[in-house]
Amino acid sequence: MLSSLRIIVGDESQIGQARRQSADLARELGASVQFAGRLAILIMEAATNQVRHAGGGEILLRRLRGSEGAGLDVLALDRGPGMRSVTECLRDGYSTAGTAGNGLGAIRRLADEFEIVSAPGRGTAIWCRMHFETDSSPKRPAFLIGAVNVALEKEEVCGDCWDVFGAESDFRVMLADGLGHGAMAHDAAKAAVAVLHREPSRSLSAVLEEAHEQLRQTRGAAVSVIDIRPEGGAVVSCGVGNIAARVVAESGTQHLISTRGTVGGNAWKAQEYSNPWPSGALLVMHSDGLSSRWTFDDHPGLIHRHPGLIAGVLYRDHRRERDDATVIVVRQKASA
Repeated sequence: MLSSLRIIVGDESQIGQARRQSADLARELGASVQFAGRLAILIMEAATNQVRHAGGGEILLRRLRGSEGAGLDVLALDRGPGMRSVTECLRDGYSTAGTAGNGLGAIRRLADEFEIVSAPGRGTAIWCRMHFETDSSPKRPAFLIGAVNVALEKEEVCGDCWDVFGAESDFRVMLADGLGHGAMAHDAAKAAVAVLHREPSRSLSAVLEEAHEQLRQTRGAAVSVIDIRPEGGAVVSCGVGNIAARVVAESGTQHLISTRGTVGGNAWKAQEYSNPWPSGALLVMHSDGLSSRWTFDDHPGLIHRHPGLIAGVLYRDHRRERDDATVIVVRQKASA
């Protein structure tokens, strides 16, 4: 499950539905009864807050991948009035709606990891990570990942697909956007991403060329594959089509180049480009389901938050409603 389960919360009647959907997902993933119950309570608290304080919102759940461990990422996003003081709102007993005032604090306690950003007039975004009790994988991966992958409304599958391949030193990420949307777009994007784990040591251009062969019988896709190579201080990219990617650091922003064309369709030549990877840099990739005109200047302090929270805010504020939407954010974890 690389896609995000999207739960719309519009009124009181949908709070229980959100709780049931999250519990069902936990069971489908083989989580314990205890985890499913803990998740259901967290989702119910988040959905209740959205209805009572923001007039509704949405909740996204994503299964963790590889070195991230076993569990779920949860995003609760709204465009409500926001909070003047997050610290005050996290204090048990504080309420602006005549309730017991324990919801936000309960969410923080139930989550293994928790971050929140809110501002008056901008809404609230909460990111939580919950690990399964059976998780024995490392909790300190070399790279932190945040991602949102959401289908166009009323479509059963997303026409964008993505995946990662990470080692302790290097990290490879791939995003494919099948032309159009729906099942045929999903099939094209899925075929492209399936190439990622075949001979992971291959060059990026070789990966893209194989994807081109695999997609000849599909409608085609825009595809980008990127390597982060911290030891060499470089990020290497190879892309075809309108996948946007940029490296953001204190020293400035680099927009990574993508060749015009369609993988599996018209002729093009795979070309690799190398750019600097500064210490503390952030990689942001997204499909054209997000506007490319966003800037961190509109989100003070967001660049320093967990990639999961960053991905959620960018999706919430810059999504185009008439397309599938995917945003992936990657940061190398600082050495202990």
